[in-house]
Amino acid sequence: MLSECLQISKTRLSTSLSRCQLVSRRNFTIAIDGPAASGKSSTARAVAQELGFGYIDSGSIYRCATLLALRQNITEISKHTDDLVAMILKSTVEIKVQPSNSLNAMPSLGRLAVPEVQVLLDGEDVSGEIRKPEVNRMVAKVASESSVREAVLGIQRSMAARAKTRSSQNQSANNEGMPEGVVMDGRDIGTTIFPNAELKIYLDASAMARAIRRWDEMNNQLKDTKQQQKQQKQQQQSASDAQKAGSTTEAPTYPSVEEIARELEARDYADINREHSPLRIASDAVVIDNTNLTFEQQVYTITDLARERMGIKPKHADL
Repeated sequence: MLSECLQISKTRLSTSLSRCQLVSRRNFTIAIDGPAASGKSSTARAVAQELGFGYIDSGSIYRCATLLALRQNITEISKHTDDLVAMILKSTVEIKVQPSNSLNAMPSLGRLAVPEVQVLLDGEDVSGEIRKPEVNRMVAKVASESSVREAVLGIQRSMAARAKTRSSQNQSANNEGMPEGVVMDGRDIGTTIFPNAELKIYLDASAMARAIRRWDEMNNQLKDTKQQQKQQKQQQQSASDAQKAGSTTEAPTYPSVEEIARELEARDYADINREHSPLRIASDAVVIDNTNLTFEQQVYTITDLARERMGIKPKHADL
């Protein structure tokens, strides 16, 4: 049973539900926080799709900032924060969500379809590049700088306002009369970005469970890279271009699960102990430990909590 799997703080849950008088029907914000690789992004995207809300991946903004720094060979972030903030403010970040449906789900994993997200940095698709290991290793340093966080905060709130407007315009009869709304995930959404969010979720999981998920994600990227390189080599060879075929870049190798777990623990420590907007659980957040949950369970738990607070009948009470 789902109730046996969810590790929800009774005090926080009762406090959260006591605030469950019907919220404004005009807008609704869901803030999903949690440590790295806890499934925030995929869960938030699925929740947004289920409710017909807009979606913002706040972490991708910090990843784009990290990519900007790496491209300028900036490794000592604390010595170049002014330069980095200037680059952030001059750049444009777009997050485009491609709607999906259950027909596109992966039956072997029993998962809901998760909408694909395309991240554009100054018009360039960097969706894959911002997920590379070198970005993973450096993004915590970038995110720990107060001036960077201040610059990103404005971008986050602006994106959220636009996302709500778009979701309102795209409402359909299947959305049960939902208000306009947005789902945003990150590490300080419920505590700093949207402290008055109507629903705050804190997703958590063991370090090893999160490491396995990150390892799977990295190796899926590796498979795609190898396939692309194979196709590139075949095209080069068919064109009898030996020079280009010989210069094909080798596919990257990724760390082991154990190494990833250590990196995640280090990231957790940095996020929790940073001076500005540290990772912490909002006092009124619902805590969900998804170590042993299916993807559907965590998504439907959140969407039903949201429906309850909007005065709409839950759809998955029997899950």
